[in-house]
Amino acid sequence: MLGRSILPGDEELGKKDDDHIPRAALRWPAWDMLRAPRRWRRRRILLALAGLYLVYLFVHNIPDLGESRGWKRGYQPYGRATDAFANQDSDSTTDSEPTGAPPGLSGPKNGDSPAQTYSGQIRFYRLAVSLHGASHTGGYRPINRNVLFAISNLQSASTLLPMACEMSKWNRNWVHVAFMGREDIPLDDLLQINGIDKERCPAIWHDARPDFTEYSSEIRAESSVMAALGHIHEFLHPQVAIVDDSSREEGFHVQGMRRKTRALDMPIIEVPKDRLENFMWITRLDAGSLRNWHRPSVDIMIQVPSDSTGGIMRLLKSLKEADYNGLKPPRLTIELPASIDISVQRYLEGFSWPPKGKDDLSTINQITLRRRIMTQRTTQEESAVRFLELYYPTSASNSHVLLLSPNAQVSPLYYHYLKFVLLEYIYSAFGEDDSEKIMGVSLELPSLLLDGTTKLTPPTPADMHAERYTELFPKTPNSQFLWQAPNSHATLFFGNKWSELHSFLSNRVAKQHGSAKTAARVKLVSETLPSWTEYMLELMRARGYSIFYPATSSAESFATVHNELYRPPDEYLPQPPSGQEQEAMAPPKVPDDAFLTADIPPPAPSNVERPVIPYSRPLHMALPFEGDLPEIPHLPYLLYTGQLVAPQNVSTIASAYANKFREEVGGCPLVKGKHRRVVPGSANDLFCFGDEEDEDWEDDVKPEVVDEEAARWQWTPQREEKRLETERVKVPSADVDLNSSEVASAEQQG
Repeated sequence: MLGRSILPGDEELGKKDDDHIPRAALRWPAWDMLRAPRRWRRRRILLALAGLYLVYLFVHNIPDLGESRGWKRGYQPYGRATDAFANQDSDSTTDSEPTGAPPGLSGPKNGDSPAQTYSGQIRFYRLAVSLHGASHTGGYRPINRNVLFAISNLQSASTLLPMACEMSKWNRNWVHVAFMGREDIPLDDLLQINGIDKERCPAIWHDARPDFTEYSSEIRAESSVMAALGHIHEFLHPQVAIVDDSSREEGFHVQGMRRKTRALDMPIIEVPKDRLENFMWITRLDAGSLRNWHRPSVDIMIQVPSDSTGGIMRLLKSLKEADYNGLKPPRLTIELPASIDISVQRYLEGFSWPPKGKDDLSTINQITLRRRIMTQRTTQEESAVRFLELYYPTSASNSHVLLLSPNAQVSPLYYHYLKFVLLEYIYSAFGEDDSEKIMGVSLELPSLLLDGTTKLTPPTPADMHAERYTELFPKTPNSQFLWQAPNSHATLFFGNKWSELHSFLSNRVAKQHGSAKTAARVKLVSETLPSWTEYMLELMRARGYSIFYPATSSAESFATVHNELYRPPDEYLPQPPSGQEQEAMAPPKVPDDAFLTADIPPPAPSNVERPVIPYSRPLHMALPFEGDLPEIPHLPYLLYTGQLVAPQNVSTIASAYANKFREEVGGCPLVKGKHRRVVPGSANDLFCFGDEEDEDWEDDVKPEVVDEEAARWQWTPQREEKRLETERVKVPSADVDLNSSEVASAEQQG
């Protein structure tokens, strides 16, 4: 009655009655279900259990959906399997590897090949053990000594396994060999087939083949290669991957390696087909050199003087017949005189560069021709400036120029040799500091000194600054050496040194024209060589630079210079006779020339024309010391006069000459206790123009180190690399094994 009296009787006069639902109407519906008859309740429970069981079966069998259409998890009908799928499957060491055919497929019958249609989950059962066992190789560091050989079939194994064993014997790298193919052959049997003895071949072997590898589809096989390489990179961080030629490898392996190495920013080297012996020289390189395989680029520059176009065809023919397999061919630039023979002109019209292989369908011609407008006599300075303006490196550290005389002829192995020396001395993990004073690499060994008359006596292995060369190779007659002498016939100049020569000549010319008239200097280089060599000699003497000169195991050479078509450089051409014939025609006298010239031109040079190394001889067999390039501190050093000096005395001699050059030519006053600051790649410190600032000078005595002992033993990656190199050289290659204490020490230092 109370509720009726309080609540209004008319809906329009107060609140509706919706909030005053009877208490019984608010009960949970499940309660009514429980109060339902027992028979109806039992049916609901059975239906719920049946539904849960169907959901369980659905979730548990998701990977098998679409099996009738050949689909598996990770299969993409409209594209390739992604790396995300490949990498989500980790190595399994707890489960045993399944045998036989995968689920849904039957094994081969009557000796047939298995059906390669399986696209299931990728699992590596054998890879984890070898990766964890290679922890002593320093794979936790991004920069290390690890080199990876990746193999997919037996044919490629016969090519790469000898190279991997040869590299491991030199003991400069940790060599890893990974098998990623479809053949389900035990690893030991595969090595036995190729005649590999693990004790004599101290490489580290990895079985990177997934489960059911014989039945893998093309997409699964490619994804397994990418996944295996991802695991290897995570554990070992290999500096480079070496594979066989794409024509011999499986298609899935080639595509997988190229895609994954591109994603990981890992260089990949493809050994050219049927070129194993000619490519064996890469086994002498360390991981630092191989890591920079694709970085250096080379430009060939040929300057043809006037009335000397006959030899250019012989040079171009030798360049075209050289071996560029597995390497990026260099670019070619030729500067022609104003007048050339009609035969040379027709030859150049049909000449294409680079040489094309059988499978190369490219029609792009990468040759650049420049031609002078007119032939005129120039001074030595003008000729040098015009020549250096023909080329400037796009990258001071990676762009290099090869100068060739039109009278030269190169060996088919010349480019492999240049690549070998470049990688060893410029890009090696240990040669960068030692090669700072090397200006280039010569292909030719001159028979005369710079004066053009005195015979050159090359050093022998007995002159090297290490006894091991004479002890290990007592019968080797020749040795490579460093010589403080420019070469214009066939020399590769490093990009940073060429740009420094540009800076030197720019300052030299500006000083010559901007200061009071100075007397011409005595010329040290024969007039049979172009005038820019004289300026280069000044820079080499002031910096202590040298050029690396070659040696071979025979009387053959990487380049030879022919004498029959010799013509003097344009700046030294004799004046034409006027009136009566002159018996001796002197070169033009230019009062403002920087160097004196002889009254009578020198006779034509008589270089020893050595035969070039043929294509049939591999590079590592053509070089002394079994193809091992000596360390730079061990090489003999010759001054420009041919005098043999100790390498530690070169800097003192160079410093004395530089101070004298600054005073006599550069116009720099002597400031007590100070000297000009040397900037890499620049020669400004050798010249003074009166606008120098305080930061251009620095004190002779550098401030002392606060804690010399701490600075001496401070850990750096470079010192750690050198320490490991020293340890590995002391241990024979067959017994290399770091114990647990050494591994712990290395990890602690890392």
